[in-house]
Amino acid sequence: MDENFAVALGWGVASIAFFTFLGVRSWVNAQRREREAYYKSEAIKKIAEMQGATPEPVLALLREALKPPPEAPQLMNPATAKEYYKSETLKRIAEIGADGATVLAMMREDEMRSARRVREGLKLGGMIMAGVGAGLLVFLRAIEPYMPVFLVSLIPLLVGGAMLGYAFFLSPTD
Repeated sequence: MDENFAVALGWGVASIAFFTFLGVRSWVNAQRREREAYYKSEAIKKIAEMQGATPEPVLALLREALKPPPEAPQLMNPATAKEYYKSETLKRIAEIGADGATVLAMMREDEMRSARRVREGLKLGGMIMAGVGAGLLVFLRAIEPYMPVFLVSLIPLLVGGAMLGYAFFLSPTD
């Protein structure tokens, strides 16, 4: 009887967690779409308030921004998503008719931004791992002062140190 109750309770908690996740995900997507619509409307207002004739490149960008975005496939891993959005961006640039130097500069800037994001992620991850290792060292030493179990905490501490060392000294810079 207790086993059946435990299984039912587990399935109940799992289903509640799953549907809560779905609700939060749809709410976040709605917030993002609302924010994007607000930014587009603000850009349109600013262009409408410009004095004199609006340059043709600005109008072309405005027309491009007003097009509905293509629907992205729902299930993508991060590498596939990055390639998908990169190809979509290049298609839009080709439709606008930008020159090669502009496209090349934009691609270089995107690569530098991506490398900087990875480096910052390594720094953050290294600091977190080092903090976990230091905290584990203190707490394991306090729990068992006469046994060297606290040496286990050197694993996350050294992994965090390696991540920080790579991020600061070995990673490619701008």
